Amino acid sequence: MEGAIRLTENQKPKKRRYLSLQAKFLLVLLLGLALGMGLGSLTMVVGEALIDHVYLSEEAMEERCRNILDEFEAFVQEQNLKAAQARDITVWAKQQNRIYLMVYDVVPLEDGVEMRAIVDSGWWDEESYYPGEGVAEDESFYADTITTYDEDVERALTETTAETYGYGYGQRMVEFADGTYLVQVTEYSEEPLYEFVTILSYAVILATFLLVVLFYHQRTIGYIIKLSQEVEVIAHGKLDGAITVRSRDETGILAAHVDTMRTSIIQEMRAEQEAWNANSDLITRMSHDIRTPLTVLLGFLELLDEGDYSEDENYRNYLSICKKNAYQLKELADKLFQYFLVFGHGSHEMKLETTDAGVLLAQLIGEHEMLLVEHGWEIDCKYIEGVYFIQADAVFLKRLFDNLFSNIEKYADPTCPVVIRQEAEENCIRITLTNQIRPDPNPVESTNIGLKTCERIVQEMGGAFSAERKGELFAVELTLPLINQKPETAGRGNGKRGKELDKFTEIK
Repeated sequence: MEGAIRLTENQKPKKRRYLSLQAKFLLVLLLGLALGMGLGSLTMVVGEALIDHVYLSEEAMEERCRNILDEFEAFVQEQNLKAAQARDITVWAKQQNRIYLMVYDVVPLEDGVEMRAIVDSGWWDEESYYPGEGVAEDESFYADTITTYDEDVERALTETTAETYGYGYGQRMVEFADGTYLVQVTEYSEEPLYEFVTILSYAVILATFLLVVLFYHQRTIGYIIKLSQEVEVIAHGKLDGAITVRSRDETGILAAHVDTMRTSIIQEMRAEQEAWNANSDLITRMSHDIRTPLTVLLGFLELLDEGDYSEDENYRNYLSICKKNAYQLKELADKLFQYFLVFGHGSHEMKLETTDAGVLLAQLIGEHEMLLVEHGWEIDCKYIEGVYFIQADAVFLKRLFDNLFSNIEKYADPTCPVVIRQEAEENCIRITLTNQIRPDPNPVESTNIGLKTCERIVQEMGGAFSAERKGELFAVELTLPLINQKPETAGRGNGKRGKELDKFTEIK
């Protein structure tokens, strides 16, 4: 058992739900338009409410009408105007700030008063007015009779005209050169304010829309600039600088891919550094380890070649020492192969052949099972039932199980059973080896290269490999993909496979 490590395949990052830049921009336009329309409507409502309740309040309108009547009365006195001078009166009215002025001749009657219009400034231009000078009283262009039963004619006039025309405070009896007449003023100076509020509401709509679009544009451009700066930092070799993945659109996907690329580069650099360190350590150790048995082997071979021994017993001892050192060299050569398999670049030329998984695994695992039993180990092994085909290189697969069972001999507790399970699943064959870790530490130092070799071999065959330690329990699991699955029941159960194993006996 070469350390408690976990070997799993690289997992692809989960796909993030994202909204494209085009869709985002369309949503921003709709949001800006909706927000602008809302604020514009609010501006319109608030502005009109202010005009209605402040500028058009009764007190404000009464004050404005009083000021207009004061100015008109001063104008009449200054010019010594007659009520029939309609042109001069109309010109003055048109020069004021949006007012409508009428002059009435009030004739008291027994049951009320009769109001005859003398001058009507009208809504027309300065050149149009009613009536001209010298118009007889009975030729006034219209006359209204207002009935009242109040003894006070002037008070009755104010009340009735206020009821009729809506502005009791916009009228006054004015002394003209030719008599006293009723002057009525209606002012509509609020119209420019309504126009201003309307223009302001449209301006708010446009400004809000532009602000929303500019905010989105600035945010997007700002993120792109930030991403560019972060990539520039990485381009100068500072790989520890993180990439900000903020938005869920094309820019966010680009940032995520750049960050993944950065992480991959860091991992590759670390792997290369680890490989370099392992290579240096391996060369140092191997040069020492190879030199020792090789020196001993060459020394005893020279003694044998020179015949420098006295009896057959010395001869056999010399041969035994040579054989032992030769096996040591072989073991070191195997380690070199494992190192090349793990840290070498590219895939290895495996001879993958379609094979009966049950027969091959029974042969490879059965050999080690028998050896462990002979050395006093308890084995709980379960083989697969049925015929399942896999593509595998028998030689490399044998190296894999040699490594696994060699680890069991070195690190497992011989007093506890070794559990071996083979299971045929829908798309793969799953093999697990579980054992208890021996309580006393093993003096053999682990390089952690054996399990990495096993992982590489299984990956080359299209499978998956993992090794995990949980407390004092160590488990190895590997899966090999099935091809042309043809389940059959041929009476194969636990134990050996009989004659079907013979054709694999050459695998050593």
